Amino acid sequence: MVDFDLPPMRKESLLQFAQDIAKQAGDSTKSFFKTDLHISRKSDESPVTEADIHAEKLLRELISEHYPDHGIIGEEFEEKNPTDGCLFQWVVDPIDGTKSFIHGIPLYTTLIALLYDGKPSIGVIYNPILNELTSACVGVGAFYNQRRIAVSEEASLSKAWLQVTDPTDLLRRYPDSGAELISSVGFTRTWADGHGYALLARGEADIMIDPIVNLWDVACLHPIITEAGGRITDLSGNPGLGTSALAANPALHGKVLELFNKNEYYV
Repeated sequence: MVDFDLPPMRKESLLQFAQDIAKQAGDSTKSFFKTDLHISRKSDESPVTEADIHAEKLLRELISEHYPDHGIIGEEFEEKNPTDGCLFQWVVDPIDGTKSFIHGIPLYTTLIALLYDGKPSIGVIYNPILNELTSACVGVGAFYNQRRIAVSEEASLSKAWLQVTDPTDLLRRYPDSGAELISSVGFTRTWADGHGYALLARGEADIMIDPIVNLWDVACLHPIITEAGGRITDLSGNPGLGTSALAANPALHGKVLELFNKNEYYV
């Protein structure tokens, strides 16, 4: 991860702002949690609720009020300010894990990223129900509720703790590699979406994988995973903001990547 050219106090101020708006937006969803929600379907058939809409509107208002010249990309609304020529670009996902939210599972999160010149430089994962804030700024560090964090040191695939958002989707898209990975690790769990990456950054899991992601799913992860000492790429090994995600500690990342690239897979 390349550092971005801002004074330390400016970085810390932006990180604090990102943490604050993640908390405000995330906490605003709690009044909708475990209630009789109106659920709509987007063009890709993924669900959206009034809580998603309300939280993203709040995020956009807060960002526009404090940084009117910054761009905003979100899951639920059109982009504000053109990406081209906009040095600062916020990427927001008001509820990552909407399906968990709808089913009353307290593992959904609010995701915030700040791109500086197109590169992810600040990331926040906030779980409002568990009051867990995992965040990072490039050149400043990664934190869990203000405590510095680091990825695990587990080097054995057979002892590793794997997390995957949807194992059915993984096996459908990568039938050979997905099956081999699941059978090779010590444990597989589905405490997924942003929550799973937060656990990885805190050293409480060893591998996290998603066969398909969008920009708002993955942008915040890069600062958090790398500042915690981990590696994150897509499943072909590309380090940029791809359409899949593989995050792990350095000892395991290459092993998983090798497994996926030795087998024929389907996307």
